[in-house]
Formats: sequence, structure tokens, C-alpha cells
Amino acid sequence: MSASSRIAAALALVCALQARAGEVHGRVGVGVAGASVEDAGPIVVYLESAGTQPLSYGLPKRPLEIHQKDASFSPSFLVIAAGETVVMPNDDVIFHNVFSYSTPNDFDLGLYPRGESRAKTFQYPGVVRVYCSIHESMNATIFVAPSIWHAIADAKGEFTIPDVPPGTYRLRTWNRRLPPASQVVQVGGGAVTANLVVASGSP
Repeated sequence: MSASSRIAAALALVCALQARAGEVHGRVGVGVAGASVEDAGPIVVYLESAGTQPLSYGLPKRPLEIHQKDASFSPSFLVIAAGETVVMPNDDVIFHNVFSYSTPNDFDLGLYPRGESRAKTFQYPGVVRVYCSIHESMNATIFVAPSIWHAIADAKGEFTIPDVPPGTYRLRTWNRRLPPASQVVQVGGGAVTANLVVASGSP
């Protein structure tokens, strides 16, 4: 097979997989008396491997940003996939020093002034608490998901994760206050509905 034929075959395979990509959507409920999704704060819904091998995926070309403005982080909550880079520009007239003790994604960007920007690549899934060593009131949270297939549930608890390749996954939630809920989902070429309830005693 010639080089051009191999390239054409590879492109055809990619197109076929994209055409078969499915969607996972549903709703997250809070099984705590008197509590709601809005009360709980951001609830992340994401797909991870249902087996022992991590998922393979391509990363977005454009990195996300967390700005330092008016002595605060904007946005103060961000969801990324493992392997993604976050750029952190300083828009203030004052110096900032962005850092985190959250191992194994801990970092310290050092002091830098207005107009400068520094970046951090997060290789490991998990929660990263971000602070400024100069301003104690500054804090942000980065949730590093184990794949690019993630979403934040809206005020009604509804979520949609599009463009999911066919396969078997574990759908899982994360929230800073509530334990995770999870279930295994099988994605084909269409839409899969999965409803989850987060509460004490969730798996």
C-alpha cells in the first residue's frame, strides 16, 4: 500500500469513528434532604476508563486561562483533562505568586507582574487548590478529569457529554462537598441517558 493510500485509509477510519461518536446525557440529583444542585456548587460529570487502562484522547490546541484580576482568580473554578495546560496571566497592577500544594500537581509559578503570563501543565487527574502567596483571599479550584469527556451539571442537574467514541466507560461525578456517584455506560453511535444521585453512601 502506498503512502497516500495509507493516509487515505487512516482518514477514512477517523471519519468513520467520528460518525459513530455518541453522546452521554442525563441528570444529577442530590439525595440529601433540603439540598439542591445549586446548593452543592459545581458538580462535574466525567467519563473514565471502565478497565485498568487509561483512556486515550487528543488534547485541545488552545489552552484554557485563569486570569488574576482585582486580586481574585477568574474563573475561580475550571475543569480540564489530564495533560492540558492552563495559562495564568496577571492583569493586576500588583504582583502575584500563584501556587498549589495539591500533589502530584503541585507547582509554584513565582512572583510576576502585570502583563506577564505563566503556565502549568497538569499531568495527573485530581483536585488542584490554587492560591496566591501574596494575597490570602485569592483561591481557585482546578478539577483535572481523566479524559476530555466531561461536563458541569447545570442548575437543574442536567448535563451533556458529546463526541464520545464507542466503548464502555465509567461515568462519575465530583463535587467538593458530596461523595461521588458512578455507573458504567455503554456508548454506541447514538445518545445514552444516565441519571445519577449524589448523596452519603454513594459508590
